[in-house]
Amino acid sequence: MLYWETEEFIYVEHFCILPELQGRQYGQRALALLSQRNKPVILEIDPPVDSASQRRKAFYERCGFAENPHHVHPPYRRGNRGHELVVMSWLGLIAQPLYDSFARYLQQRVMHRAYT
Repeated sequence: MLYWETEEFIYVEHFCILPELQGRQYGQRALALLSQRNKPVILEIDPPVDSASQRRKAFYERCGFAENPHHVHPPYRRGNRGHELVVMSWLGLIAQPLYDSFARYLQQRVMHRAYT
């Protein structure tokens, strides 16, 4: 798991459980540890258009995450377009001001070196 923590929220950038370890509740336990920080936890997933992405979304929902409106993740390279993702959040839906703060952080902090 790779995550960024601010005073307002925790953004999970990457989260993966090895296939041979899936189904043993490691993912649920890892997310539960983050929830102990009593901040909204935000992550992005691919839109649920196939069985793998639908299972991923269902996993996060079982862990208490809610689906927020889709958003466009900034591109990783100049000249490319961003890609649509679904924002999932723990502690319920995120209000627009928190989403705006997350989007700014993503653009200015997480992705600021993507073009170098």
